[in-house]
Amino acid sequence: MNHASTVFSPIAGPSAQESEIRARRKLLLAYADERVRRLPVRLALYFIGCSIGYYAVELLPVLLSLFILLAGDTVDCLLLRTFVRREALVGSLQRGQRCATLTSALQGMSVVAGVSVYYFKLGDEANILFVIGALGLGAVNAAIVLPKNPAAAFTRLSFYLMAPFIYVGLQALWAKSWTPFVMMDVAGTMLVFCMLYMFLAFTKSGMSNFRITQDLERQKSEMKLMYARMDRHQTELQQLSLVARHANDSVIITDRERRIVWVNDAFTRVTGFSFAEAKGSIIADLLTGADHALKAINTIDLAVEAGQPFRGEVQNVTRDGRKIWLDVNLFPIRGLDGEPEFFVSIERDVTESRKLAEQMGKARQAAEEGARAKSEFLANMSHEIRTPLTGVIGMADLLSETTLDSEQERYADTIRGSSQALMAIINDILDLSKLDAGRMELHPVSFAPRACVQETLDLLTPAARSKGLELTCHVDSTAPEFIKADDGRLRQVVTNIVGNAIKFTEEGGVYLKLGHEVDAQGKRLIVEVTDTGIGISRENQAHIFDHFTQAEAATTRKFGGTGLGLSISKHILDVMGGAISVHSEEGEGASFRMEVPYDEADLSYEAPGKVAQGVPLTLVPGLRVLVAEDNKTNRFLLKKYLADQPIDLAFANDGVEAVEQVQSFVPDLVFMDMSMPRMSGLEATREIRGLEIPQPSIVALTAHAFDEEMRACLDAGMDDFLTKPIRKAALIEWMVQFQQRLLDARATDLIEAGDPPVEGAA
Repeated sequence: MNHASTVFSPIAGPSAQESEIRARRKLLLAYADERVRRLPVRLALYFIGCSIGYYAVELLPVLLSLFILLAGDTVDCLLLRTFVRREALVGSLQRGQRCATLTSALQGMSVVAGVSVYYFKLGDEANILFVIGALGLGAVNAAIVLPKNPAAAFTRLSFYLMAPFIYVGLQALWAKSWTPFVMMDVAGTMLVFCMLYMFLAFTKSGMSNFRITQDLERQKSEMKLMYARMDRHQTELQQLSLVARHANDSVIITDRERRIVWVNDAFTRVTGFSFAEAKGSIIADLLTGADHALKAINTIDLAVEAGQPFRGEVQNVTRDGRKIWLDVNLFPIRGLDGEPEFFVSIERDVTESRKLAEQMGKARQAAEEGARAKSEFLANMSHEIRTPLTGVIGMADLLSETTLDSEQERYADTIRGSSQALMAIINDILDLSKLDAGRMELHPVSFAPRACVQETLDLLTPAARSKGLELTCHVDSTAPEFIKADDGRLRQVVTNIVGNAIKFTEEGGVYLKLGHEVDAQGKRLIVEVTDTGIGISRENQAHIFDHFTQAEAATTRKFGGTGLGLSISKHILDVMGGAISVHSEEGEGASFRMEVPYDEADLSYEAPGKVAQGVPLTLVPGLRVLVAEDNKTNRFLLKKYLADQPIDLAFANDGVEAVEQVQSFVPDLVFMDMSMPRMSGLEATREIRGLEIPQPSIVALTAHAFDEEMRACLDAGMDDFLTKPIRKAALIEWMVQFQQRLLDARATDLIEAGDPPVEGAA
């Protein structure tokens, strides 16, 4: 709700406890100030009393009595003026009150002590009336401050009250009889009790007046607090009224029947209805117009009937007939009985926001459809380009195996090299599409990083040797023997970086170092590739990992390439959680550093053994193979690839024929193309898996290179997949490994059945 930027926080008034403490502080200050202010009066009385006493006793006792009186009152006033006053203002009220009571006791004892000097000096001749009169003056003085500090006053009074009885008791003790004292001083005794009665009456009246005064002060304070709260509440209501009146959102107050009581200016701006038009109207009737469908939506009315709040978006109709969407926040205001007295509704026009959200949704849907169309286009283009490219590469391989003169051999090599370069570009573009779409998946396996890197360098050695470059690999002693990561992506990155280094180096060499690092972020395989090539300028190093980018335009013209290799390598390492960096000086070569996070290898992992050199890749007789392929060139190519192998080979032109051939030919292995007329490879596979026949192994021959297409093959029931174009050597090697697994499985079945396996039988 966009009211205003100011948040109102009225200051709360003092609590009853705070008011009580404030009143006590005020009384303590008044007591201290009055005691200090009346000090001269008390001193005058001390001098008068001592002067009268001088006629009865000697000068020295009078001076001693005066000194005691002056000292006690001076110490009392000094502490009241300093410590007690300071504590009453800014310190502990309890400490101030305790000190005032103690000084009162000290001053009371000093008065009793001063009178005692006179009384005990005269002994039997002392006049008890003089003593009572002196103490009575002190008692009257104490009673005067009784309303301001009862504790201090009662402390003094207790000393003044007990002293006469102690004196009379001591005098009777000295006389060893109460009778003479009472008989000789009956009038004095009566005067004592009369004065005591008057003093008690005066004290009681003073306390009563004090309580009345306190009650009046308390009522006065409460009235002040009440008026202050009323003023604050009135100010707050005025502020809230201004906020509601000038808020950007509509504010509507309705009664329990949903009749409008008040609306702000924003309501008129949004709906077009003035306050006069809206007041007294049922809000549902006013804002739905003649649209009965909107009136039928009674979610707000149900909330109101239940006395519950409501939050949601509803559609209303303005005065000019426009339909708008409002975000409604409705809540009840309850009375003392807990029942709703009226309802407040805060409504915001969200029509434009909904339109924007709808547009964004359509834009998102269009973007997703565009991404899907792009992916489908790339998949189809991959298939359409790879299919004829399979024929070009395959035929070039077959052509190179025939007897050719030197010129024909050069032509064949040119075809093979160009087709392989075209395939590399297609692979780069597909990888880039996967990375941009977030569709690249990792397939972690346990492998030996040394062997992985060395085998990659072995593939690139001929290219380096043709340029007279040195290509070496140094493995640090800390490098792990086995790790778990995506070895295929690691090979791809190393191939891109080392291939780039070879391409941009004319003399010298390319040097790879395999290392290892461990820190708080985990374990990482470190691959550093250093070359002695043309180098990269500092201003171009920030852009070499961008799409379709090389350091200079002249570099592209001289060395060729798409400029995707480094970009794809960086994206792959980002997906793997790694990083790549470059350090280079123009004309002084470049050094690339790759960091590849990894997990611990599975303990059950065993490094794969290498195929013995010189062992021919030939199949054992007896294997039955069905090739389902609609492309005539690819059928011819596969037929030529397998022509010299001792197998039974059959072909199917589409998925329907493939299902029929599986039932009649009963193959051990089916190579299934994905895209065929009448029935696709996926549909044919599902049909075959539903047949009650000995199930063959089905391998996809697909020109699609996306992970989801490969996963679709496996989900349809295929056992493996091979991506086109397939080289002859790779195909034969895969089939040899497949046949070996098949023979091992059959041998195991025969042993379990009790029959010895027949050697060489497929």
